[in-house]
Amino acid sequence: MTAPPEPLDAAVDAAVDALYTQPLDGFVAARDAAARLAADAGDAVGAQRIKRLPKPSVAAWVINHVVRERPDDVAALTAVGDELRAATQDRDRARIRALDHLRKERTEALVGAVRQAGEVDGRPVSAAVLDRLTETLTAAVMDADAGAAVRAGRLARGLQHAGFGIVDELGEEADLVALRPAATSEAPAKPAKEQPEQEQPEQEQPPGQEQPEDTADAAERAVEETSAQVDRLEERRDDVADRLRTAEAAADDAQDEAARLDDEITRLTEERDAAHRTLDEARTAADAARADLAAVEQELGDAEDRAAQARRRRRAARGK
Repeated sequence: MTAPPEPLDAAVDAAVDALYTQPLDGFVAARDAAARLAADAGDAVGAQRIKRLPKPSVAAWVINHVVRERPDDVAALTAVGDELRAATQDRDRARIRALDHLRKERTEALVGAVRQAGEVDGRPVSAAVLDRLTETLTAAVMDADAGAAVRAGRLARGLQHAGFGIVDELGEEADLVALRPAATSEAPAKPAKEQPEQEQPEQEQPPGQEQPEDTADAAERAVEETSAQVDRLEERRDDVADRLRTAEAAADDAQDEAARLDDEITRLTEERDAAHRTLDEARTAADAARADLAAVEQELGDAEDRAAQARRRRRAARGK
């Protein structure tokens, strides 16, 4: 972990604060403009410090905005950390349990408000960013320096409490004092004019020797580029995850509908089979009735013939 830089003076400090209120997509342009203004004002050291400020990740940008919009709630949450540390030192288990419950309540209140809004300053907030907001707020409670860094609203990465210390969302050791406001930094600010020997022009460097500023700038650009790529991939991942959830929900609905239709088909098949059985029985009964009718008609015909013969015989007998 590199040593933290000296505190920024008031003008640079104000410029840094303004930068971290910018829309995320405009951060780099605003930072470069602020660095030029500091250089034009004769503050070369301040200009370099501003120029090296990393662009926040999406999660860090959201966290910074939440901190600035709800500073009292964040301060109340981090105050729980001071009480937790005191209770831990006193080995007051009941107090520790109560404070941990309070920590969870206050953390969820902050995260829940962002979840319900669904966006921060017009930018949609994904589930992954909400997870990092929760992790960062937890780290702010568990570590006093992390709490101060979070309250400053100048995070470049989300924070995590890893048990052995605080790391950023990429798993790297976090410098928790680098972006602290000058008013809360331990060392006094030093005007640029007190350090003339550090303001050597680039052409005075020995030929062929790589300048630290150039190396730092190149490294910072590499961090920004890779971080921007991570942000883009996170957004793509969230979009794909949303599409997956939508597709899975549609598949579940289709499966339910298919099951319903299968049940309907089974019911209708059973009804059809029952109807066919009834039809067969009716046809059998009709054939039997038809046969009975034919037999009865035959008997009726025979009976009518016999009756006619009997009448003829009777007439014949009377004529005698």
